[in-house]
Amino acid sequence: MPNTSTLEMAILGLLRGKPQTGYDLRKTFTTTAMRHYSDSPGSIYPALRRLENRGWIREIRPAGSRADDRRRRHEFALTEPGREALIAWLEQQVTVEDVRFRLVELMLRFAFMDGCINRSDAVRFLDQVTQGLVEHVGEMHSKFKEMSAKTPPLHTGLLAFELGIRSMETQLAWARDTCARLREKLQ
Repeated sequence: MPNTSTLEMAILGLLRGKPQTGYDLRKTFTTTAMRHYSDSPGSIYPALRRLENRGWIREIRPAGSRADDRRRRHEFALTEPGREALIAWLEQQVTVEDVRFRLVELMLRFAFMDGCINRSDAVRFLDQVTQGLVEHVGEMHSKFKEMSAKTPPLHTGLLAFELGIRSMETQLAWARDTCARLREKLQ
């Protein structure tokens, strides 16, 4: 797979349902939990062009419009190679490094799985996320214990680190619960 950005994969995921304009995509990035992606035209439109150059999306021209009409709406649709690239991204193995540094991207992948990959693959993905979280939370607890031995009990840095651990434990609980709920639906 060519070097792609998470923004480009997010765009592919959003286009999997229906063709959209750059403006539609920008609105989604502004008004949903995806707002941490840049909604600026300087990010979205170059990403659309890169995806179009790879053949992963295509522009759809409204009936009767001229190619040189600069005012027309530019709608983009996912192509079959784009869908294959999206599925390959969704099916990538999850590593502990992904859990440590790219958990937001992992949840984006999970959000786009329905309709792209089968449910058992989504369960396997969440199993991998869960295992990564178990390992990462264990490492964080060890580090916290080590830091606690050298730091006053109410040190703000230690308290902030504790929040990080609790956050990861909450995500681990969610992953376990969600995995169990999905498994239940498989039977």
